Amino acid sequence: MRQVLASAWGARYRIETEASLRFGYLAGQLTRIGAPAKLVELASNASRDETRHAAHCERLFHFHGGTDLDPVTRVVEYAPRAFSPEDRLTYEVVAQCAVAETQSMATLVTLLGAADSLELKAVLHELARDEVNHSRLGWAYLAWARPNLDLAFLSPLLPGMIDGSAGPEIFTTGPAEADDPRLLSKGVIPRSMRRRLYVEALETVVFPGFDTVGVDTGPARAWLREKLASAGPPSSPAP
Repeated sequence: MRQVLASAWGARYRIETEASLRFGYLAGQLTRIGAPAKLVELASNASRDETRHAAHCERLFHFHGGTDLDPVTRVVEYAPRAFSPEDRLTYEVVAQCAVAETQSMATLVTLLGAADSLELKAVLHELARDEVNHSRLGWAYLAWARPNLDLAFLSPLLPGMIDGSAGPEIFTTGPAEADDPRLLSKGVIPRSMRRRLYVEALETVVFPGFDTVGVDTGPARAWLREKLASAGPPSSPAP
């Protein structure tokens, strides 16, 4: 179990270091296009938050026996290069905040309720609190951009964004050690729970959020139905 825990916190460390760079980049791009100061502030604060989160993840990685850990050192842009600068920025904000950070927030809330130590609870509470604001940036940006930017282009792109934030393993079975129920109290979602939490967050928060700003979620909902229909049942927790 220690190996699974170290691997999970190490992966989070890389996610957090990448997110810190991405939020810093987004802050600069939002400034460039003259976005409201509140949006720029949310992005700048998020960059600093993610640096702080990475330090927590690094500490827990080593606590569980991890040794070698490398941070992400460059910003990766996921938006298609053929898009206009405005559409590329919208894609990046939506993918990072409205999708990934919203999903992360739902996961952290679940973990917070199961943490078995005050130190871990404090870390998870801090992460969950910050992810709320990171997610809020995405929805606030869409509300601000909507009157002047046709957001319809996002609709067919949502399945790819959502799939990328989850990872392919969420629709497959995995090793028994990744489903040890004791993982939950140590800050890691057992694999057998991940798909359920992922789908719940999509159906209760992500999809309704996009519906509210006028982005057609039909293609994303159809994609999710197809993935669930073709995937095997989630693996059962280890005894």
